[in-house]
Amino acid sequence: MGRGKREMEKRTYISDTLYAVSNKARYDAEVKKLLSDKTILAWIMKFSVEEFKNFSIEEIRECIEGEPEVAQVKVRPGHTPEAISGNRTDDKVPGEGEVTYDIRFYAITPDKEHVKIIINIEAQKKYHVGYDLVTRAIFYCARMLSAQLDTEFTTESYDDIKKVYSIWICMDVPVYAQNTITEYRMTENKVYGNFNGKARYDLLSVVMICLGRESANGNELIEMLNTLLSESMSVEKKESLLTDKFGIETSVKVREGISNMCNLSERIEEKGIEKGIEQLLAMQICKKLQKGKEIKRIAEELEIEEIRVKRIIETIEKITPEYDVEKILNFDKIFLKRL
Repeated sequence: MGRGKREMEKRTYISDTLYAVSNKARYDAEVKKLLSDKTILAWIMKFSVEEFKNFSIEEIRECIEGEPEVAQVKVRPGHTPEAISGNRTDDKVPGEGEVTYDIRFYAITPDKEHVKIIINIEAQKKYHVGYDLVTRAIFYCARMLSAQLDTEFTTESYDDIKKVYSIWICMDVPVYAQNTITEYRMTENKVYGNFNGKARYDLLSVVMICLGRESANGNELIEMLNTLLSESMSVEKKESLLTDKFGIETSVKVREGISNMCNLSERIEEKGIEKGIEQLLAMQICKKLQKGKEIKRIAEELEIEEIRVKRIIETIEKITPEYDVEKILNFDKIFLKRL
């Protein structure tokens, strides 16, 4: 096969990879845009932020300060006065990687005290990421607290620190965690004696909202989010349920977001099917290589081009030089990451 055709095959493979990555990024962006709608935010706040649980969705909507921004504000904590504005920001510290907040905004409690709170919402597709998500969420809270220095408080008045929430919406979770809402926060522990003084320690809270495929047994927030973020439900059914069951009148922004998300989900699924076909081919190629067959012969028997066989073999050899079919079967964790 000539160089021109090999280059074309290479470009096609790279283009497919970039296309898949691009679609995933666009899908993630659509999810975040959906979640940043004020009505959706109000639902999340009512069921996961203690200060708002006794208020209506409409009342909570009015408490959201300004219009939440998505993926616009970059921050070095304590360096610029706009450090807390907006709802997706980047904190960068020397020696660390960039930490990105999906959504972040101010809310003012509607009671007579009018307390200001900073809320971060994270849309988390993958539950198992190699570390504890709760630990990461606590880190996010710590960063939001420290970023307030010289913007919300000074070293002469720590009492002005605003409470922070980091709320994680996990969409692809194991069975044991599905349809659950768990909060982690600071509490008082009287180690010795009976201290009766007052201390303002309730400054950070992490809430993990884990969705699922089955009924949430009556939890309205989980049922609503399961509907909104479903990858299998049609646009029409989503809009119908959101309106009739949850009383959410879908705005143009939400309708467009749902439609875009569903379309992108279908494209990502199509790419996943294509990857599955590649995995099956890899298994067949492994078996033929074990029998000592040459690449040209394998290509003829499978009725595919030699360049494609060679590319798949290169991927296989990175995983299993001995052409172990069992390892290729584990394509979710190994093979597809290599393609």
